Amino acid sequence: MRRQALEYVCLSCRHLRRQNTLSGISTRRYVQIRATPASTEPLQSLEPTSSPATAPSADARFEVLGSPFSLLSASISASQNLYARKGTLVGFNGKAENAISTLSLLEPFRRAALGIPFIYQRISSASPYTALIATKSPITSLVVVHLDGRLDWMIANRNALLAWTGHTLSLKPRWNMKMSLAHWGSTTVTGRGLLALSGKGLMHQITLRTGEEYIVHPSNVIAYSMMQHAPQPYRFKSNNLRLQIPNPFTWLPDTRFWRTMRESTAWKLARNAAFTLRTWARRTIWGDRLFLHFHGPVTILVSSRAAALSDVVTSRDINEMADSPAGEVPLALHAKSAAEAGTSTTAPLSKPAETTMSYASVGQDGAVKFDDVKKS
Repeated sequence: MRRQALEYVCLSCRHLRRQNTLSGISTRRYVQIRATPASTEPLQSLEPTSSPATAPSADARFEVLGSPFSLLSASISASQNLYARKGTLVGFNGKAENAISTLSLLEPFRRAALGIPFIYQRISSASPYTALIATKSPITSLVVVHLDGRLDWMIANRNALLAWTGHTLSLKPRWNMKMSLAHWGSTTVTGRGLLALSGKGLMHQITLRTGEEYIVHPSNVIAYSMMQHAPQPYRFKSNNLRLQIPNPFTWLPDTRFWRTMRESTAWKLARNAAFTLRTWARRTIWGDRLFLHFHGPVTILVSSRAAALSDVVTSRDINEMADSPAGEVPLALHAKSAAEAGTSTTAPLSKPAETTMSYASVGQDGAVKFDDVKKS
């Protein structure tokens, strides 16, 4: 009896342990992270699963060589342009007399304002050829992205774009006009074609499914697919206490003297100096607290070696993630309320013209008599 009771207890423990294990497995969610292999398989080229009819055409082929991936072999058909960053062309295989190489300026004014390289070398030939392209940095790796027109990509790193080809491929820089971290100094890629991206260290691919979330440091992000959820800025909490720091300027009385002081030049210079110092502190001292919050479904390309924070986030982006410069929001609200009221804040109101009034009386004999003129 004792042996049967022990066996029954052991079986019950095993059954309970198995149920706990299955319940723990069912509640866990895993984010898929994998390194990009050296071959030109669809995993490395980031080509979405598609049928042979929708597969990329054979007009061009990018192949990453070396371990770690340090060279790009671009096989291009006749009469198709290959764009490579200036000074990255290593070798050329084909009829050199049929090749034409010119410098191409890719929207220099907009890209120069954003700090994005805009000088590229355009290579075209009347016969097929193969070009060998490499980066200038000794610790970079490469990855190829296939675009079939169904999914757009955002190149987050300013120096990540190495080469591209495609008749319908369009690359547009994004201005920092709104307070959104999805549009900092980046390049939007749409259309059909091939992209070659470079990053420091090794390249890894993070795939998020619907409902999954992931937080990445912006200096490690190379590119990501553009979906319905744009990445948002995120800061980790420094403590669990909810402390509110009072603003000492609210203690000052709202008198005419202080309103005039806030509009003076000396006050604005001191405010801008404090704002610049705060920006430097956020980027240098607390720069590791700035992150990007991604929501699935999305595909993210990250590098194992982080770039400088100034290469991916500008001073304006850093301050937009925290707050706006002092004084800009009240001025904007005041201008908006004045516009809605139909008043003008720049031109003074004109003085109304004076009007005169006179009285006339007519007698029985037909004589007309005018009284004194009154002004109003």
